[in-house]
Amino acid sequence: MLLSQIDAANHIVLIVHQNPDADSLGGACAFYSHLLRGDKKVTLFCASKGVDPNLAFLPWFDKITDRFPQGADLMISFDCANRDRLGCEASLPLINIDHHRSNDLFGTINLVNTAAISTTELLYDFFIANDIKINGKMALSLYAGLLDDSKCFSSAACSSKVFALAHDLIKLGADHAVCVEWMYRRRSLASLRLRAILLKEMQLHADGALALFEVTTRHLEQSGATLYECKQVLEEALELATVRAALMQIEHPQGEVRISLQTDGTVDASSIMALSGGGGHINRAGTRIERSDKTVLDEIIQRIKKELM
Repeated sequence: MLLSQIDAANHIVLIVHQNPDADSLGGACAFYSHLLRGDKKVTLFCASKGVDPNLAFLPWFDKITDRFPQGADLMISFDCANRDRLGCEASLPLINIDHHRSNDLFGTINLVNTAAISTTELLYDFFIANDIKINGKMALSLYAGLLDDSKCFSSAACSSKVFALAHDLIKLGADHAVCVEWMYRRRSLASLRLRAILLKEMQLHADGALALFEVTTRHLEQSGATLYECKQVLEEALELATVRAALMQIEHPQGEVRISLQTDGTVDASSIMALSGGGGHINRAGTRIERSDKTVLDEIIQRIKKELM
């Protein structure tokens, strides 16, 4: 049914979630490459005005637009757990491709596998199952998503299948060195300045098991950093011997607060963020709240502390 829906469409919009990571954009870029082999018009849409420049190595990065096209007849979303993350209100048939446990099956057709470590793993299986040839650009895109969601193969979720998949993608043309260089070794001066500020102001709670970070618009102005450069500090906090959960609240210029939670798996980040309309993975999830709603943030912090006890 999924393939027949694609075959029947003339203009397909590939949607990555707002502030996309390598898994969302990598999946969309792989599918973009595949669709170009057919007689289809394809648009790569992201509602965010800016996309992380560290993902510029991905093919078709320059094709991303924040303007939803007229005349499209099918949408395909990548790595979006709920419809709100699409950032658009278009009423078109929608294929929802994702691996989040919190996915609420919002698509007309849902290709969701919560056992997959990344959306790009799911896509690789889809391509193989349907005898779709994976070229070099597709392999690179899929590998980038795998590398991102496996935390550069350091996640406890890495299995023999994950390493076998990485091996296959490299054989198909993915360049490991290029992905690592762009995703992990290129930091802006602004991001380093922000890192210094946040680590200095980091708060530890629950006997050092919970690290709290608050990013204000003042921090962003002082450092020159952007929103997508904030979360790198969370993973560093988890490297501290006592820290098992790291929570960051980011004050958005438009008036909302974005909350990101990363854990070592002791605390279920997805379940906690779901309480305020968010979601994600066991060890990485997020949500958004109104800036004035301090009660929700306090409840999230208390829930984390309770699970850490």
